[in-house]
Amino acid sequence: MRLTLPVHHDTVRGMDFPRLPNPEQEAGRRGAETLAAERGGCVPWCGPAVIALASGSTYAAACTLLHEVAPTRYAPGEEVVTAYWRDVVAALGRAGVKAAPCSVEGRPTLLSVARRGRLEPGLYLVRVTGHFLLLRLHGFGLAQVHDNRLSGTVLSRRTHGLCRVTHLARLTGG
Repeated sequence: MRLTLPVHHDTVRGMDFPRLPNPEQEAGRRGAETLAAERGGCVPWCGPAVIALASGSTYAAACTLLHEVAPTRYAPGEEVVTAYWRDVVAALGRAGVKAAPCSVEGRPTLLSVARRGRLEPGLYLVRVTGHFLLLRLHGFGLAQVHDNRLSGTVLSRRTHGLCRVTHLARLTGG
């Protein structure tokens, strides 16, 4: 999957301006509500949810990717409840999304990583204590959280901001 987005232009009264890209073409643009609808209204589990959101795939396809990368840990036909970092990274790789690991010194909070982590703006796969999420950094400490319950919510103390980061990887296209 290629994360480079073409810029489309519209012309209004002779003025040319860029139009927003198609949300289906950008990682992290689908929401938790879409994934819950795919599951008949049930909240999805965080591991498959971040794979689906980052790759633009369905929740079922994300579970299938996890079954493929680690068939001994995830029985075919059964729902994936607990996912492991290495399996989520491998599943993303199969979907064409590369995860470049970033070093995490100590156990910083997600807020401190976003505000003082000196990370480039972009989309990151994050493992906080007991949970996977996507973090879209915009720069200047502004970040949005995408996971199995939050869809582009601004990072704050109430939106996983005080959780401790254990793993971090920048997501890029294949």
